[in-house]
Amino acid sequence: MEHNRLFSVLEHEEQHTILTAFAQLEESDVKATNEKGQTLLHLAVHKNQLAVAALLLSQGSFPNQKDATMLSPFIAAAANGLSEMFQLILQFSPDLLEVNRFGGTALLPSSEKGFLLIVQQALDAGVPVNHANRLGWTALLEAVILGDGGFLYQMIVEELLVQGADITIPDFDGYTALDYVQQSGNENMMTLLKQGHIISDFSEIKQLIRRGDYYQALKQLLAMGESLERCYYLGYTYECLSQYKTAKYYYQQGLKDDPQFAYYLANLAKKSKDVEQALVYFDLGAKSNNQVFFLYHKSNYLREMNRHPEAIAIMNELLVNDPTRVDYLFHKANSLRSLGKHQEAYEAMMQARRLQPENDLFREHAMQSKEMQQITK
Repeated sequence: MEHNRLFSVLEHEEQHTILTAFAQLEESDVKATNEKGQTLLHLAVHKNQLAVAALLLSQGSFPNQKDATMLSPFIAAAANGLSEMFQLILQFSPDLLEVNRFGGTALLPSSEKGFLLIVQQALDAGVPVNHANRLGWTALLEAVILGDGGFLYQMIVEELLVQGADITIPDFDGYTALDYVQQSGNENMMTLLKQGHIISDFSEIKQLIRRGDYYQALKQLLAMGESLERCYYLGYTYECLSQYKTAKYYYQQGLKDDPQFAYYLANLAKKSKDVEQALVYFDLGAKSNNQVFFLYHKSNYLREMNRHPEAIAIMNELLVNDPTRVDYLFHKANSLRSLGKHQEAYEAMMQARRLQPENDLFREHAMQSKEMQQITK
């Protein structure tokens, strides 16, 4: 079968049809790329086609092959919270030190977006806990800067600390995780950073969940008195069991009193591929005191959906309130490049470079945008 036909089948057909079509793949097929530099494995990961990905990997597809945006199937699985896919790829000996165009390993985007299972899998596999990207951000800094300090991100930070995350590593601007938490005023996160853990009535529950002993966790949770934390752990445990309707019930109970639950509900909607419902929850959360957190993660999701004009609009809104955030400028430039607006992308990267003149990341990407502009003239 011609390579273009294979990509079309994977894009548009159901899994059983794909498996039949891929039964006799040749080496050239698994190495073939489309106009975006993506292999068949890239598409299988983006579609979360586990059986198809397993077939491709078994026939030699390379999990660290990068597309035109420097994204590999391995890091794509992590960045999109596809824990089963990520665990599958780990069986095929990927390069754990591989980085994306931001310079981050698989551990960084999963810590940023709150994908706890991926964080645990990455750490267990040996992804370095203190690797810093080209902003100087480690996984810990990502979770602190881009998280909301709620129950989920506390679990992620605790996981990172237990695995040796260093709270004294400064980013490119000279700030440490402790500095950022002090600025936020989150007392629970401050205690966590200083002590390395938080002892509470839910300490054993967290250990049970970490071991995958979900039913024992449920037994103990259901015997406890009602609280917001109980709602969270019940919702999270049922989510781990793929019981999304029950998880939604408990998250909705929590949402009555705390907007952080809007993020958990948005992630559930994403898993169910209910795009508009996910956006509704992001917007609901954005009406709270955590507006920046929800808007930022809404823009992440819009980029995943290739809704770049909307993502750019959010980045512009965030930049009005915080014009020195070079990461916002970087994301804005990437969306502009996806739209073919290379001059505007160049200008965004040059603005970031003026803010951090010693950081070569922005100069390199500015030059790439300039080159793309010349090619497309």
